[in-house]
Amino acid sequence: MFGDNATLTNALSVSIDWIAFTTVSVKDVSEVFSFLGYQSTDFLQLPKGANGYMTVYRLKGYPVSVMADGTECMGIHVVITGSAIRDVMEHYQETLMTETPFGGEAVELSDFGNTIMTEFLRDVQRIGWFTRLDLAIDDRGCRYFTLDDVRRFLDRQEVVSKFRTFRDVCESTLSLEPVGRTIYLGSRQSEVMLRVYDKMLERNRKIEDEKERLLEPWVRWELELKNQRANIAADMLVKSKSLGEVVTGILNNYVRIIIPDDSNRSRCSLHPLWAEFVETIKKLRLYVEKAGKTIKEKRSWLVRSVLPTLAGVIIADGGCFDIITDHFDDAVARMSGHMQTLVTQACPGWRSDWNSGPAWCT
Repeated sequence: MFGDNATLTNALSVSIDWIAFTTVSVKDVSEVFSFLGYQSTDFLQLPKGANGYMTVYRLKGYPVSVMADGTECMGIHVVITGSAIRDVMEHYQETLMTETPFGGEAVELSDFGNTIMTEFLRDVQRIGWFTRLDLAIDDRGCRYFTLDDVRRFLDRQEVVSKFRTFRDVCESTLSLEPVGRTIYLGSRQSEVMLRVYDKMLERNRKIEDEKERLLEPWVRWELELKNQRANIAADMLVKSKSLGEVVTGILNNYVRIIIPDDSNRSRCSLHPLWAEFVETIKKLRLYVEKAGKTIKEKRSWLVRSVLPTLAGVIIADGGCFDIITDHFDDAVARMSGHMQTLVTQACPGWRSDWNSGPAWCT
């Protein structure tokens, strides 16, 4: 019902493990609290700000932060970590309750197939945009790959990936007791990074009573998506793709474990265990269309790259600007369609004005 996790047919489980978003349309933090389903009294104001925001509020009992009082363009920023997501979904669900004709209450969803999570993601899109979305695959019992398996595949170059680098980070106490291990693929600064880590060790380091520690091996594959990639993934979920399809489809697009049966690694067969791991779901690309250059960017490029040469030519010509005036008409005629669109946006009547003679010539 909540839609923040799911179990796949291959016994793996998938979940959303981090949500961060920013809104500039909602001006008051109390409205953000209400949007999440809480009251202002559920939050404590922390003594210090963070990330450029002067004020930070923390939900009592759960790691949910609401940041405010930055510059106007920074808006209000919300961070919901994995252990808090279910509590947020439960409270957000209360904002969707409506009375029924039979005297009770029911959850009112905008679409029959929606879950509480997809409804939440849709409403975040309505008021702002995502800055981070983490998607996780949990392999409890290590039915598929251990961390050592992943490292061996990487060392043997039996991994095809869009990531260019990887790091294998092991942590231990001074007495050499292992307390953590993570293989990172990709850069933390990029919009997509993959962590494959020992979830059992990560959980156990937080548990003081040894009797309560986990004994079952547990590996988590976690995609950290930021900015545009996070928004594309959220849009996939809002548009009724299942959580399992989105998580495994994105993972399969960025990483594949192969059998080296072709000299061209891109044509190599999938490792059968990997095919089972991702349920041979088709790849899902987080494609971001390149935005065309703006007039401001064109101007910056002109100043940076062209003006030094142009200045040299003008000086060599004794300070004469004929190099510009003699070739200006031809340059206007050769403007690309995209450049003409940018000019029209900035100066709608430029065509008729130009036909009458440019103002700088008169």
